[in-house]
Amino acid sequence: MMCKSSRRDNDGFSLIELTVVMAVVGLMAVVGLPTMQDWLDRYQARTAAEELASLIQLQRMRAVSQNTDFSIDFDANAGTYSLYEGDAATGTALDVQARQLPSGISFAGDADPVNVPGDEMIFHSDGSLNDSTATTDTIYLSNTIGDVFLLSINRSTGRVQVQHQSYGY
Repeated sequence: MMCKSSRRDNDGFSLIELTVVMAVVGLMAVVGLPTMQDWLDRYQARTAAEELASLIQLQRMRAVSQNTDFSIDFDANAGTYSLYEGDAATGTALDVQARQLPSGISFAGDADPVNVPGDEMIFHSDGSLNDSTATTDTIYLSNTIGDVFLLSINRSTGRVQVQHQSYGY
């Protein structure tokens, strides 16, 4: 004859077991949250840098394909940039308003975070940039935790490179 147990096997979890699991999950969240926030800040800065690099390439391709000048005008203090057909002074704006860098991202990281003559990049129909003695233009983007992303633009080829310069730990 089989002895019946007073406790059934399918009763579920006890209150103590649930409390222990919740405590462990809570501890893991508290420990992992700062790391996750740093990762999100870094991801946002990289995304902003890559989006700006894509827009720089787009303006260059527009200049070549439409056989006319296209430009990008930067306002480092306001954290904005604008796209134009022609130059910023006499050209046609391609956006209703200036594009704002995402919250927490700024032009920063060097003495001149937008190292572009007159803070304007003008692409000519041959794909080259406005005249300058420099061979490379540089733009620095940084986030709130001190990460710096460098965009290097080769004046003769228009090639744009995005590099992660430093970690802000």
